[in-house]
Amino acid sequence: MLDPISVFRAFAPELVLLLATLLVLSGDLIFHPRGRRYCTAFTVGGLFLAFLFAIVFRLPDDTSFVPAGLTIDAFALAVKLLGFFCIAMIALLAEAGDCCKSSSTALYCALLLVAALVISILGAASDLVLILLALDFLGVIAYIMTGYDRVSPSASEAALKYLLYGSTLSALMLFGFSWLYGVSATTDLVGLGAFLDRGATSSALLLRAAELDYVVLPALIMVGAGFATKLAAAPFHQWAPDTYQGAPTCSTAFIAVVPKIGGLIALVRFTLVAIPASSSEHGGDWQALLVALAIVTMIVGSLAALLQKDIKRLLAYSGVAQVGYLVIGVVTQSPTGLAALLFYLLVYALATVGIFAAIIAVTGKLTPVSTEISTFSGLHRRAPWVAFGVLVGLLALIGLPLTGGFIGKFWLFIAALEKGFPWLTVVVVLSSVISIAYYWKIIRAMYFLPVYTDEALHMPTWLSMALGICAILVILLGLFPNSVLAFFRLAVADFRF
Repeated sequence: MLDPISVFRAFAPELVLLLATLLVLSGDLIFHPRGRRYCTAFTVGGLFLAFLFAIVFRLPDDTSFVPAGLTIDAFALAVKLLGFFCIAMIALLAEAGDCCKSSSTALYCALLLVAALVISILGAASDLVLILLALDFLGVIAYIMTGYDRVSPSASEAALKYLLYGSTLSALMLFGFSWLYGVSATTDLVGLGAFLDRGATSSALLLRAAELDYVVLPALIMVGAGFATKLAAAPFHQWAPDTYQGAPTCSTAFIAVVPKIGGLIALVRFTLVAIPASSSEHGGDWQALLVALAIVTMIVGSLAALLQKDIKRLLAYSGVAQVGYLVIGVVTQSPTGLAALLFYLLVYALATVGIFAAIIAVTGKLTPVSTEISTFSGLHRRAPWVAFGVLVGLLALIGLPLTGGFIGKFWLFIAALEKGFPWLTVVVVLSSVISIAYYWKIIRAMYFLPVYTDEALHMPTWLSMALGICAILVILLGLFPNSVLAFFRLAVADFRF
């Protein structure tokens, strides 16, 4: 019989998120239409409380209670903390953003809380069915947020493109998972890993070990395509530029960060548990597929970003290149690589949210609304601290010293070199050098071009908080990274390398 206390300790953060969701939705009925700030406060407060509960109830003392399909370990804890914090930063953008002009703020905040709940479950998911359901649920939330501004034709068009592309590749991913289940007769990652490790005869189809290649390799390609779509990795990134540009800006911030967190953490557990290169017969094939994906993603994202004049489209292609860097951490399959992945993912999220906070402030009052890079012209004269916050985020994405981006990329380099991928680091360096050219477009506009408009820029309190917190943390992570890196090293210590 289940002990209620053990269940509460295991799911305390998730219960807090559910309660916060109910409070936001019910509070909207009481305070509407004056409840916009209440919704944001309840959302951020709920995420903060869930963050604290995750720390207090870190790992259950009673390990006899293990929910089916979940693995409650240090990696799941790290994912919870990362997801809760990043979504709280995005929630600060929602109150002042353009996403809720024609729809309910409470519903939008509820979607953010449910997304945090999905990330929490996804971090611990160790079953193919649960991974697929969680990723698709996160995708549905992203589709809704993309088209949340119902009066905007561009938002509706972006949502439709995202839905059609995402659902098609999700079906392909499901097909790949079904092949793996067909040969192994299990959806559990540990069971699948044990089957692929021993290369035994398939109990389901009576296939000999030598014949498994004809089933496993196509399945891995389909699964890889599904993961690539969730991450907006090339060549499955075509939905990203139009979606970034057409979606409300605060929704774009969500799409740029949260699905990447979900896709990467699922990819990490799938790779390290089901098909590690160190023991699985097909682990080398999967690793080679990830290497190719990382290289193509970095090259395509960097070159395409050079041609962009719209800042949201530029950040879309820049995000594609950033995914290439992050996948290197999965390729290495080492404690150093995975710790660097989590660290750089945190820095990427902070830098991206901070930049989008500035985009909301700069472009939100324009008539007509424009997200051209030219709208940032002379920003340092209108709002020097806003320009500085954007500059910090861009320098972090480039990977320059004194920012967390430098530390993250440095340790990704070290991990790649340790595992014998020196040529992969060469591609990273070249891609980073190219990134200076397209990020320079924004820096040049802010500091070296005439002012776009003489109107003073007033940032709402929530946006100022988001931009300030993100900029400060990016700098602190660059100056004092050791404790955070040590925490992420402990988070991945339970994996088999």
